[in-house]
Amino acid sequence: MRNVLYVFVIFIGIAAALFVSTIWIEVFLHMFFIPTEDPINILVLGLDKDIGGTRRTDVVLVASVDLEKKRMLISSIPRDLIIEGQKINSYFQKEGLEKFKSRIEALTGLKIKRYFIVDYDIFKFLGDELGPIEIFVDRPMHYKDVAQNLEVNFSPGYYKMKGKELLAYLRFRKTAEGDIGRLDKQRVIIEKLAQKALQKNIFSLTALYKEIRERTEFNLEIGEVVYIFSKIKNNFKIDSVPFPFYIAEDGNLYIDEPKMEQYRASFTSGEKKLQEKYRFYIINNTAERTQKFGKTMEELFKSKGYSPNNIFHDGVNVDFKKDTVLILRKNEGLNSYIEKMLTEVFQDRKFEVVYVENRLDYVSKYLAIIGELTKSGKKVLFPIDFLIIITDDSNPKAKR
Repeated sequence: MRNVLYVFVIFIGIAAALFVSTIWIEVFLHMFFIPTEDPINILVLGLDKDIGGTRRTDVVLVASVDLEKKRMLISSIPRDLIIEGQKINSYFQKEGLEKFKSRIEALTGLKIKRYFIVDYDIFKFLGDELGPIEIFVDRPMHYKDVAQNLEVNFSPGYYKMKGKELLAYLRFRKTAEGDIGRLDKQRVIIEKLAQKALQKNIFSLTALYKEIRERTEFNLEIGEVVYIFSKIKNNFKIDSVPFPFYIAEDGNLYIDEPKMEQYRASFTSGEKKLQEKYRFYIINNTAERTQKFGKTMEELFKSKGYSPNNIFHDGVNVDFKKDTVLILRKNEGLNSYIEKMLTEVFQDRKFEVVYVENRLDYVSKYLAIIGELTKSGKKVLFPIDFLIIITDDSNPKAKR
């Protein structure tokens, strides 16, 4: 989950705020800085609660920070990935950090010297200290785990969340895919927490920094933390590299071996070689709400190399005046993907492209769509990256 990575980002920001703003920064760096490798490869682990003496890694994530290019490549490794007959998240407690790190090195091809380990309870602390923050929940979230004392119960809509609610929201997972590079909403939340943190005075920041430091375990010196921040604070980019896996007939997740060479090459080159897959649905709100229309649309998208997760040929009772794309994620790669798709699939249609969370007038429409689809029992898997709503506007033609 990216939210675990962003605890690390918050930590760097707060630490840097305590030192970078002073006139002694240059002296500090020259006197205390310990030279850091470049790129810096960090193993980020999120630990679940201690249940019966067992603490498994709820999150396994690798971050490769290129200080020269000001870019971070991150890759989330599925916690349920089968390695040597066992789920990878079981090895941390059995083998310890160093052996577990060696396993991750073998998978990624990276030499990993750094680690950052965090317990999920830190999010409750941050939420209580910095919240409430406004959250847009884009899907029904209902889940209960008695063993971990975890209960998630959110319907789509806006919420103001503090510690306990925020922790529940961040821990929710709908599917295995939901854990893997699809959690930009969590990134937005952590960015909001970071903004709140930087509004505090230096005395409050000092106390917050101390608490975070006590609740995490890592092997970066403070001089290195400040130096990293000073190198990446402007025009820093973060990109995700999808880990190649497949779901077998037995329901387990296994390594997609043919794609591993490209996966490792992403870290070597600093540019991701494997593209992320997106989940999207098409809603037919034209007058021709027939299965034939849906089949035609499916063949059209397929002919251009695209595969919608589903096409709802009978539409929804939500008013759209023009062809519209509703985007649920802030992601440059996603925006480019949508633009390319619309250009290749449609010739005469002109779509209004909307990022839902930025438009209150479209939030209600999105919520109405989700409510209608889920109540009618139609197959919808979350998270959704975007929705395409096709209307009768302009009587357009499709490229064939």
